[in-house]
Parts: sequence; C-alpha cells; structure tokens
Amino acid sequence: MSLKQTSFRKLRKNKSKWRVDSWEEYEEMEDTFLKERLQSKEPTIPGKLRITGGSAKNIMIQIPKTTRPLTDRMKVRIFDILNKDIAGKTILDLYAGTGSFALEALSRGAKSAVLVDAAKNAYHILQSNVSVCGFLAEAEVVKSKTDEFLFKAIKSGQKYDIIFMDPPYKLFNTKRVYKMQNTINLASQLLPVENKRFKGVVIIKHPRRYPLERLKLKSIEKFETYELGLNSITIFIVKTIKKV
Repeated sequence: MSLKQTSFRKLRKNKSKWRVDSWEEYEEMEDTFLKERLQSKEPTIPGKLRITGGSAKNIMIQIPKTTRPLTDRMKVRIFDILNKDIAGKTILDLYAGTGSFALEALSRGAKSAVLVDAAKNAYHILQSNVSVCGFLAEAEVVKSKTDEFLFKAIKSGQKYDIIFMDPPYKLFNTKRVYKMQNTINLASQLLPVENKRFKGVVIIKHPRRYPLERLKLKSIEKFETYELGLNSITIFIVKTIKKV
C-alpha cells in the first residue's frame, strides 16, 4: 500500500512539528493525517478499479500505488466458477488491499464480508471503497496482521463460507513454504466443515510457478488451478471425510 510521494513528504514535514507524550498519541496523529489526506478533494491514490457485476456493477474503487489488484479477467473467472453459490455466503478477504474480492462478492449477493489488512493506510482506503459501493452494513474492515486475526477468529469460533487470500509476493518464499502452509491451514479452520450443502472454499492468488503441491494442507484439497498470465488462481475445498 502506498500514498503518493507528495503525501509522504507532507507527512514527514508534519511529524517534525508534532509534540506528543506517548507512542499511542503519535500513532493517533499519524492515523488522522492519513485519513484527512484520503478524504481531501485532491486525489492521493493513483488508479481505480471497477466492480464487474451485481448491484454495484461499474462502481469505481481506489487502488493504492503498490497494490496488485485482481484484474477483471481474474474476477470474472472466479465468480463464473462460484456462480450462484456466492449468494447468502459469508466472506473473509485476507490481505484485502483494495477489498475488490469482498466487494465483488457482496455486489453479487454475498451475505457479509470481513476485510483484513495490516497496512496503516489500507484501513481508510478499504473504508472508503466499502462506503462508495454502499456496503457499510454488510462489510467490516479490520486492521490486523493476517495470522493474528486468524488466531483470534479461531479462538472465538468464527466461521466463513469463502476465504480469499492475495498475499504479497514476499510471502511466497519457495525456501520457506511452511510459512504459507501454516497460514492456509489456519485459515481453513474457519471453514464450516459441517455444512453438507456447500463445502467451504479457500481461493488463493499466487505466482504461477509457486509450488503449492509442496504444502501439507490438513483439511482442504485442491479443486482446480487456473493460470492467468504470470499469476494463478487456485481453489481449495474442504476434504471429504470418508466413512468407514
């Protein structure tokens, strides 16, 4: 996530004038500054992305400079596969970025969505995108590291029908696949395995050559992988428990 360079210059200039007594007060002032910049009349975020279908079709949402959002082609492919299964489902969008997956799902009839991102300025961008699409009642934006959110969600017994993950490229380290493996296994614990009509789904956007087959996944199995240029979309479903 990134604001324009001019925003960071102004932020550094303002910081030099701040007089605070604690880190909490410092972070609050920084948070307020970023929010004001995002709400100003002069755009600070380059680029926009459209919602491709449903009630919010063609509404444009903001794209931060360093974000790699889902392309229209990717979104259309994913939602063509999910089709009517998206209606009435609960969505978890991890490493949410622009929040395009969750917003697209809500636009197409999903019941609710939680959008999680750890970046400080991402919270305000996501809130803005949720608002412009008209989903303030259905969507919750959470500022948190993904693994921390997952631990808390598991502990509190939360469940989601569809989980989407678009991690930053730096997390796809082929020498440390256990990190991605652990995160996916944590996320899969939030799927409603007892649902007989709809098997919970985990959808992951990843580099095309990333060795997903090396991951030891406990409760989900690969359904299909779709290659789209340098990236791929892999869909996992809850494993079928074989009766003895």
